[in-house]
Amino acid sequence: MSATESGGAVARHGSSPLIQHVADRCSACWGCVRHCPARAIRVVDGHAEIIAERCVECGACVVECGNGARVVRDDLPRVRELLAGEAPVVALLASEYIAAMHPLAPAALESALRGLGFDHVESTVVGEEIAAAAYEQIHASGDIHPPRLRSTCPVAVDWVRRFHPALTGALVPLMPPYVAQAQVIRAQADGDVAIVYVSPCWARKDEVLSPEISRIVDVAIGFDELKRLIEEGVGPEDRKAPGVTTLRHRKELSATDGFPRRTLERKDLMSRDVAVVRGLRDIDRLMTAIARGEAFPSVVDMLNCESCIDGPCVSRSMSVYAKRNIDLQERERMEPPSVEQRAVLASPPVDLRRSFTPAPVICAEPTEEEIDRVLAAGEFLSRDHVLDCGACGYDRCVEHAAAIWLGNSSWDACFPLVRKRLERERERCEAEAATDELTGLFNRRAFDLRLSEEVVRAQRYEMDLSLVMMDLDGFKQVNDSMGHGAGDMLLTSVGVLLKSQLRAADVAFRYGGDEFALVLTNTSETDAWVVAEKLRSTLRSLTAYTDTGMRILTTASFGVASFGGDHTDAASLLAAADAALYRAKRSGRDRVEVASGVSTS
Repeated sequence: MSATESGGAVARHGSSPLIQHVADRCSACWGCVRHCPARAIRVVDGHAEIIAERCVECGACVVECGNGARVVRDDLPRVRELLAGEAPVVALLASEYIAAMHPLAPAALESALRGLGFDHVESTVVGEEIAAAAYEQIHASGDIHPPRLRSTCPVAVDWVRRFHPALTGALVPLMPPYVAQAQVIRAQADGDVAIVYVSPCWARKDEVLSPEISRIVDVAIGFDELKRLIEEGVGPEDRKAPGVTTLRHRKELSATDGFPRRTLERKDLMSRDVAVVRGLRDIDRLMTAIARGEAFPSVVDMLNCESCIDGPCVSRSMSVYAKRNIDLQERERMEPPSVEQRAVLASPPVDLRRSFTPAPVICAEPTEEEIDRVLAAGEFLSRDHVLDCGACGYDRCVEHAAAIWLGNSSWDACFPLVRKRLERERERCEAEAATDELTGLFNRRAFDLRLSEEVVRAQRYEMDLSLVMMDLDGFKQVNDSMGHGAGDMLLTSVGVLLKSQLRAADVAFRYGGDEFALVLTNTSETDAWVVAEKLRSTLRSLTAYTDTGMRILTTASFGVASFGGDHTDAASLLAAADAALYRAKRSGRDRVEVASGVSTS
């Protein structure tokens, strides 16, 4: 399988794109477009591609793609390279590892990692405790003015930097917990050591490549990749890992991803001091409210996911509630740690400082007139007629129109419009399938259906129904003497004549060649004879001309039959009208014959 890099975000920090597109798997359903909260995917020439400057690497497009057309960069080759090297390799597992690796128990997980060649296995609990203590100090010091945006979630942080750059300075500048623990590991290591961080989030894979973190953590992979690595089960033959682990540490200070518990414990339902927000759309709403002066939280705890245990790399087939239960039950069975957590925090000091810079998304804005023109192209009469159904992925049609103006979307993503156009196309195809292209009359296929329907209606409601069959006299001679172009011109003129002479309730058909049929509803045999006689007389005076100006004259013979008596179904009615028609032709042509024997010349 090869992924086309043109479909992924522009590579960050010199690596290949994190999210890539496999073109031959794409079904063009555009679910990735609709579900991207950053509006970071556009459709160009029928292909979906990522808008790099808008992408926050949340992975929603990967999760929503049922065909696997969106894939995440594979970083296992780098892990294998480290395992094959000389330096000891530490597996640093995010604290959600229990639910993420279920049903593999922690002891079995440790054994599997040792078998792969990892020298040491740790969870990030210690780092989360260190981060929580650091946050408590910041909250107590007042060094950062409210609002303090507390998040080590790279997706949430990038959302602020890109879409609310004015609030970048409010981001608390602390390293994520796994970086804190990685520093502890390096400080305590005897010599060089390689660190592989296993994350519940794909965005961490690019985060560790930043200059601030790449010197601390060698590579990050998702728990989904770790499962694949264990399934392969191939490790260096000459490496014997001692199996030292610290997976039994428990959280005392921290909640999710290093959030200090004391801050949460001080929060009640009526408090405006601490705002806990989950999901990019809710984060966006809160940031907008803060910027407008509508909300005044002192501390904001924000994550893209419900919690890190619900990250895209953590057992996506299970609900967040099931994952929490699994984690809780397993931790209750664990033996208590041999070292007090507070003692762990006295380990070598680590530098948690980091910096954030705004990365605003800058794009042109259409004028009101330009938006109105785009809406008109989408067949909206005005802004009062928009649907705002959200099926395209945008909440409002005006927003979608602006995206179309920017080239980031198209009306093909508007399902109501596509459905309306498809319905029109279906009706057009049905009309074409039932219409004779030359004369504009209905064709033989339509005749068979209509006659059967009208016979059923005549039977049910005891209504009159008549059928007239008509055949042009001497049509072969017109073709032979003047050419087929002249014959086509004559047929076209006859079609125009029939449509102009019949009632709206009556239907004319080109039965085949130079033969025509008229279905006359609620019409007796006598009235049908009058209609046919009128057409015969009018046709005698019809003059058609070829492209070269030659006159084309013709007459026609008619056969009339009516529903009833021996003619109680479509087949018998057609046979009777046909028989009358051929009797008219044998009797000298240019005449009307009826099935009951009446005739005129």
